Amino acid sequence: MIISVDNIIASAIDEASSDLRKLSLTIHDNPELALEEKAACQILVDYLETSGFEVQRNIAGLSTAFVCTYVSSAGAHGLNIGFCSEYDALPGIGHGCGHNLIAISGIALFLATTRVMDKCRIPGTVKLYGTPAEEAIGGKITMLDHGVFDGTDLLMMLHPTAGYSGAWHSQCCLSMKIEYFGKASHAAMAPWDGINAGTAANIAMLSMGALREQLKPDWRTHGIITNGGQAANVIPEYSCIEYTIRTSWASELDILRERTLRVFEAAALATGCTHKVTEEFAYLDNQDNPVLGQLYEEIMEGEYHLPPERGVGGSTDFGNLSQRFISLHGMFDLAGTRVANHTVEFTKDARSVEAHRRTIFAAKTAARVVARCLVDEGFWKQVKRAHEERQRNNGHHK
Repeated sequence: MIISVDNIIASAIDEASSDLRKLSLTIHDNPELALEEKAACQILVDYLETSGFEVQRNIAGLSTAFVCTYVSSAGAHGLNIGFCSEYDALPGIGHGCGHNLIAISGIALFLATTRVMDKCRIPGTVKLYGTPAEEAIGGKITMLDHGVFDGTDLLMMLHPTAGYSGAWHSQCCLSMKIEYFGKASHAAMAPWDGINAGTAANIAMLSMGALREQLKPDWRTHGIITNGGQAANVIPEYSCIEYTIRTSWASELDILRERTLRVFEAAALATGCTHKVTEEFAYLDNQDNPVLGQLYEEIMEGEYHLPPERGVGGSTDFGNLSQRFISLHGMFDLAGTRVANHTVEFTKDARSVEAHRRTIFAAKTAARVVARCLVDEGFWKQVKRAHEERQRNNGHHK
C-alpha cells in the first residue's frame, strides 16, 4: 500500500495532538516571563526525550533554551531543517501572544518532518529550537550570535494572530532604556538647588510625540516613564524611560534611531542633566520566502476560503533569522474571533479547543510545505532562487 506524504504528516501530528494539547494548556495556565520559562522548557524537553529524541539544554548561555536533534536513518547528507518553539509569556496578561501554541506547533512540525524522512528514507537533519525570551531580549538573536543556527538550510515557525499569512513583513524594532541623572533638592524650600531628572523625562516624551509629525506612516515610536521620581516634594535626581522604535526596513531603523537619540540628548541639555542610553538587540524585519509563503497560503485558503491578511505591525526576533536563512514565519488565525494579540481576550482564546484545532491544521499545512522541499527538487531550486534574489535586493528599499 502506498501512503502519501500528506497522510504521513497528518498521521504523525494527529497521533501527538492529545499530548500537545496537554502541553499547551500546562504552559498557558502557568505563564512564565522571558528567561524564567523553566517549567515550560522542562515539560517540552521531557516530552521530546520521552519520545526518544536527543535534547541539548542550556544553549548559548540561555538556561531555558534547548535544541532537539534528529538525523535521518538514511544519513545526514540531505537538507538541514529547523523549527522554532517559543514559550515565554507577557507581563500581566499571560499568553496573550499564544506562545503556548507556538511551542506545540514547533513540536508538531518536528514530529511530522522526522516521520516523513523516516518513512520515505530521505536523508537529512531536523532540529527543534527551543527559543526563550522572544518578548524581551530576543533569545533567537543570542542563539544566532552564538552560531546555534549555523548550517541550517531552512527555518520555519508558526504564530497565531487574526487571519493567516505566508508573507508577513514585520517591523524592525529597537528597544532602549534612557536614564537621566540630576540632583535632588527640596521642591519647596530650595528647588533652584536641584536638577530635575523627572522634567528631563517629560521633555523627552513630549518631544518624541512632536517628532511623530515628521515620521513615515509605517514608523512607530512608543514608550513609558518607569521612574519619574519618588516624592512630590523632592526634585527627582533620577528618572528612567523604556522606549521602542519601529520601522519597516533595517536601513530605516538607523535613521530613526539617530533622530531619537538626539531627542533624548536634547532633553538632558535642556534640564542640565546627564543621561545614559542602553540599547537592546534590534529585531530586524521578517522576510518570508515568497515561494514557501505562496504554497502555505494556497493550502490555508483551501481550508478557510478567505484571502490572506496583509496587515503590518509587530516585531519578532525571527526576523533576524529570516535575514540570513531561507525561512517562513507562517501566521495562522487563532480562533476566528478576530481579537488582537497582546490582549486579555487573546489570552483566553489561546487555550480554547478551536485554537488548538487551528494550530494543528497550521502545523500540517507548514509540514506539507517542508515536505515539498524534501521530495521536489525543482520546487527547492525555486525556493533557493527566491532567497538569493531577495539577498541581492536587500538594502535597496526606500
